[in-house]
Amino acid sequence: MKIKSIKIEELYGKYDFDWNLRSDVNIIAGDNGSYKTTLLNIIASLCEPNSVPERYILKGAILEMTEEISVKFRISDLTLNASVISIKQGKSKLSVGNFKKLRIFNKISTFDVPALKNEMSSVLDQQLEVLESEYAYYLSDLSKQLCDIIYQAGKVDMEDMKKIYAHNDMFIEIVNEAFKRTNKTVDTTKSKLQFKIGDELLESNKRLSSGEKQFIIVMLAILLQRNQESILIMDDPEISMHLDWQRNLINNILKLNPNCQIILATHSPGIIMDGWEQQVTNISDLISISD
Repeated sequence: MKIKSIKIEELYGKYDFDWNLRSDVNIIAGDNGSYKTTLLNIIASLCEPNSVPERYILKGAILEMTEEISVKFRISDLTLNASVISIKQGKSKLSVGNFKKLRIFNKISTFDVPALKNEMSSVLDQQLEVLESEYAYYLSDLSKQLCDIIYQAGKVDMEDMKKIYAHNDMFIEIVNEAFKRTNKTVDTTKSKLQFKIGDELLESNKRLSSGEKQFIIVMLAILLQRNQESILIMDDPEISMHLDWQRNLINNILKLNPNCQIILATHSPGIIMDGWEQQVTNISDLISISD
């Protein structure tokens, strides 16, 4: 499932937004304070209908998606300040639970700030921990698939093994290439995500730099989409990332999952350097003054 369009009515009582999205790559550019982050957050909230942010003052919004799905948010005319969410597939109502089963969605935060005051763990650390746990399960599932094939065939077929591990191998190749300047590599002998510096095991992934954590979080999220149609939202993903990583970011995402719809806001020319200029939309072209 992918997003076809987003319409927002009377943001802060003044602005309307109307954006028809591409099915692959969508890049928003614009000055600071031009509501890029606000737009991404509202889109993300409609993809997570239980979390529409009350801090945004707006009359309503509608997200049109593939498979005839629409998500509508409106301020109730009957109860002041009460929000109403409705989800439909064609003419039929769809529950929030069933909607969430149909879509694969990731919103990635790129800011490495403390999760809570006086807490050593950062927002990036917490995101990484969740994805590391999911990755360990993913590796376990790949191992189970291989065991099932061996049980049925009575032998190890190298071609079957290559097919099962192809996406994981691609993930490792992308990460190792990105981290080669610091001599870090993924330890492929482990049943979890762990790194080596040369021959020495890195005791904790919290010791990675902010840029390395950001890169791993993005690539893990894409790998775990398992090549399915999905939506990825990122706000300023280039924060702390090396220029080469910025330049290859979109290509690496689509290499891991060509069925991923990317929606991102950026200030970096590095992100669009590798032929993505045509996918850039200036946010000023999406805004009009409400009647």
